[in-house]
Amino acid sequence: MKTIKTISLILFVSLSLLACKSDDDGGDDPQGGEGNFTAKVDGNSYKGMSGTVVAEVSGNGAGQTLAVSGGTSKSENLQVIIIGFDGEGTYQLNFTNIGTYSYLPDPNNPDPNSVVVYTTVGDAQNNYGELKVSSYDGDSVKGTFSFTGYNLDDLNDTVAVTEGSFNIKVNKKN
Repeated sequence: MKTIKTISLILFVSLSLLACKSDDDGGDDPQGGEGNFTAKVDGNSYKGMSGTVVAEVSGNGAGQTLAVSGGTSKSENLQVIIIGFDGEGTYQLNFTNIGTYSYLPDPNNPDPNSVVVYTTVGDAQNNYGELKVSSYDGDSVKGTFSFTGYNLDDLNDTVAVTEGSFNIKVNKKN
Protein backbone atom coordinates (compact mmCIF):
# COMPACT_ATOMS: atom_id res chain seq x y z
CA MET A 1 0.00 0.00 0.00
CA LYS A 2 2.86 2.37 0.87
CA THR A 3 4.42 1.75 -2.58
CA ILE A 4 1.16 2.64 -4.37
CA LYS A 5 0.83 5.84 -2.35
CA THR A 6 4.43 6.79 -3.09
CA ILE A 7 4.01 6.17 -6.84
CA SER A 8 0.70 8.08 -6.90
CA LEU A 9 2.29 10.93 -4.97
CA ILE A 10 5.21 11.14 -7.40
CA LEU A 11 2.83 11.17 -10.37
CA PHE A 12 0.66 13.84 -8.76
CA VAL A 13 3.59 16.09 -7.90
CA SER A 14 5.05 15.67 -11.40
CA LEU A 15 1.80 16.66 -13.05
CA SER A 16 1.26 19.49 -10.57
CA LEU A 17 4.64 20.92 -11.51
CA LEU A 18 3.69 20.75 -15.18
CA ALA A 19 0.47 22.59 -14.40
CA CYS A 20 2.10 25.41 -12.43
CA LYS A 21 3.66 28.36 -14.18
CA SER A 22 5.40 31.20 -12.41
CA ASP A 23 4.16 33.87 -14.85
CA ASP A 24 0.56 32.59 -14.56
CA ASP A 25 -0.28 33.96 -18.01
CA GLY A 26 -2.68 31.12 -18.77
CA GLY A 27 -0.49 29.97 -21.67
CA ASP A 28 0.17 26.38 -22.61
CA ASP A 29 2.90 24.29 -21.10
CA PRO A 30 5.08 23.02 -23.97
CA GLN A 31 5.27 19.57 -22.31
CA GLY A 32 1.50 19.28 -22.02
CA GLY A 33 -0.40 17.46 -24.73
CA GLU A 34 -3.12 18.85 -26.93
CA GLY A 35 -6.65 17.71 -26.40
CA ASN A 36 -9.56 17.30 -24.05
CA PHE A 37 -9.86 15.49 -20.73
CA THR A 38 -13.13 15.71 -18.76
CA ALA A 39 -15.04 13.75 -16.11
CA LYS A 40 -17.33 14.05 -13.14
CA VAL A 41 -15.91 13.53 -9.67
CA ASP A 42 -18.68 12.74 -7.20
CA GLY A 43 -21.05 14.50 -9.62
CA ASN A 44 -18.93 17.66 -9.98
CA SER A 45 -17.59 18.65 -13.41
CA TYR A 46 -13.86 18.15 -13.92
CA LYS A 47 -11.95 19.56 -16.89
CA GLY A 48 -8.23 19.15 -17.48
CA MET A 49 -6.61 22.56 -17.89
CA SER A 50 -4.75 23.36 -21.10
CA GLY A 51 -1.10 22.40 -20.69
CA THR A 52 -1.84 19.67 -18.12
CA VAL A 53 -3.64 17.25 -20.43
CA VAL A 54 -1.25 14.43 -21.33
CA ALA A 55 -1.43 11.08 -23.10
CA GLU A 56 1.76 9.06 -23.21
CA VAL A 57 2.51 5.65 -24.66
CA SER A 58 5.79 4.07 -23.63
CA GLY A 59 7.43 0.76 -24.42
CA ASN A 60 6.98 -1.55 -27.39
CA GLY A 61 4.65 -4.39 -28.36
CA ALA A 62 2.93 -6.18 -25.49
CA GLY A 63 5.03 -4.16 -23.04
CA GLN A 64 3.39 -0.82 -23.84
CA THR A 65 1.93 1.39 -21.16
CA LEU A 66 -0.69 4.10 -21.72
CA ALA A 67 -1.08 6.99 -19.29
CA VAL A 68 -3.73 9.69 -19.73
CA SER A 69 -4.16 12.54 -17.29
CA GLY A 70 -5.25 16.08 -16.69
CA GLY A 71 -4.96 18.58 -13.86
CA THR A 72 -7.00 21.57 -12.74
CA SER A 73 -6.19 25.02 -11.40
CA LYS A 74 -7.53 23.76 -8.04
CA SER A 75 -4.53 21.40 -7.65
CA GLU A 76 -6.53 18.32 -8.62
CA ASN A 77 -5.30 15.53 -10.86
CA LEU A 78 -7.02 12.61 -12.59
CA GLN A 79 -4.93 9.88 -14.17
CA VAL A 80 -5.42 6.43 -15.66
CA ILE A 81 -2.51 4.07 -16.38
CA ILE A 82 -2.88 0.89 -18.47
CA ILE A 83 -0.07 -1.66 -18.41
CA GLY A 84 -0.09 -4.02 -21.39
CA PHE A 85 -1.78 -1.45 -23.63
CA ASP A 86 -2.39 -2.83 -27.13
CA GLY A 87 -4.70 -0.29 -28.76
CA GLU A 88 -8.47 -0.09 -29.01
CA GLY A 89 -10.46 -2.07 -26.46
CA THR A 90 -11.71 -2.17 -22.89
CA TYR A 91 -9.30 -2.32 -19.96
CA GLN A 92 -10.37 -3.12 -16.39
CA LEU A 93 -9.07 -0.81 -13.66
CA ASN A 94 -7.82 -2.48 -10.51
CA PHE A 95 -4.50 -2.95 -8.71
CA THR A 96 -2.53 -3.39 -11.95
CA ASN A 97 -4.22 -0.92 -14.28
CA ILE A 98 -4.91 2.05 -12.06
CA GLY A 99 -7.08 5.10 -11.95
CA THR A 100 -6.27 7.89 -9.50
CA TYR A 101 -7.87 11.12 -8.39
CA SER A 102 -5.78 13.30 -6.10
CA TYR A 103 -5.84 16.81 -4.75
CA LEU A 104 -4.11 19.18 -2.37
CA PRO A 105 -6.51 20.17 0.44
CA ASP A 106 -4.75 23.56 0.63
CA PRO A 107 -3.34 24.56 -2.79
CA ASN A 108 -1.35 27.34 -1.06
CA ASN A 109 0.56 24.64 0.83
CA PRO A 110 2.19 22.39 -1.81
CA ASP A 111 3.51 19.93 0.81
CA PRO A 112 3.39 16.56 -1.01
CA ASN A 113 2.66 14.81 2.30
CA SER A 114 -0.74 16.53 2.42
CA VAL A 115 -1.93 15.16 -0.94
CA VAL A 116 -5.17 13.18 -0.69
CA VAL A 117 -5.05 10.20 -3.07
CA TYR A 118 -7.98 8.07 -4.21
CA THR A 119 -7.09 5.08 -6.36
CA THR A 120 -8.28 1.73 -7.64
CA VAL A 121 -6.79 -0.63 -5.07
CA GLY A 122 -7.30 -4.23 -4.06
CA ASP A 123 -6.21 -7.47 -5.60
CA ALA A 124 -5.84 -7.94 -9.35
CA GLN A 125 -9.09 -9.95 -9.62
CA ASN A 126 -11.33 -7.05 -8.56
CA ASN A 127 -12.77 -4.58 -11.05
CA TYR A 128 -13.01 -1.01 -9.78
CA GLY A 129 -13.74 0.61 -13.15
CA GLU A 130 -12.74 0.61 -16.77
CA LEU A 131 -11.12 2.57 -19.54
CA LYS A 132 -12.41 2.10 -23.08
CA VAL A 133 -10.15 3.17 -25.93
CA SER A 134 -12.38 3.80 -28.94
CA SER A 135 -9.66 5.15 -31.22
CA TYR A 136 -5.86 4.90 -31.28
CA ASP A 137 -3.80 5.61 -34.38
CA GLY A 138 -0.39 6.12 -32.78
CA ASP A 139 -0.73 9.91 -32.90
CA SER A 140 -3.87 10.40 -30.82
CA VAL A 141 -6.00 8.42 -28.39
CA LYS A 142 -9.70 8.78 -27.66
CA GLY A 143 -11.89 7.03 -25.13
CA THR A 144 -13.92 6.99 -21.95
CA PHE A 145 -13.35 5.93 -18.35
CA SER A 146 -14.99 5.55 -14.97
CA PHE A 147 -13.87 4.13 -11.64
CA THR A 148 -14.35 4.06 -7.91
CA GLY A 149 -11.34 5.46 -6.09
CA TYR A 150 -10.47 4.49 -2.53
CA ASN A 151 -8.70 6.93 -0.21
CA LEU A 152 -5.31 5.41 0.55
CA ASP A 153 -5.53 6.67 4.15
CA ASP A 154 -9.11 5.45 4.73
CA LEU A 155 -10.43 2.70 2.43
CA ASN A 156 -13.99 3.41 3.64
CA ASP A 157 -13.76 6.86 1.98
CA THR A 158 -14.47 6.62 -1.76
CA VAL A 159 -14.91 8.90 -4.74
CA ALA A 160 -16.91 8.13 -7.89
CA VAL A 161 -15.25 9.19 -11.14
CA THR A 162 -17.86 8.99 -13.92
CA GLU A 163 -18.44 10.22 -17.47
CA GLY A 164 -14.70 10.47 -18.08
CA SER A 165 -13.65 11.16 -21.65
CA PHE A 166 -10.45 12.09 -23.44
CA ASN A 167 -9.23 12.90 -26.93
CA ILE A 168 -5.51 13.69 -26.76
CA LYS A 169 -2.45 13.81 -28.99
CA VAL A 170 -0.02 11.13 -27.84
CA ASN A 171 3.53 11.68 -26.61
CA LYS A 172 5.57 8.55 -27.36
CA LYS A 173 8.47 7.33 -25.23
CA ASN A 174 10.49 4.19 -25.82
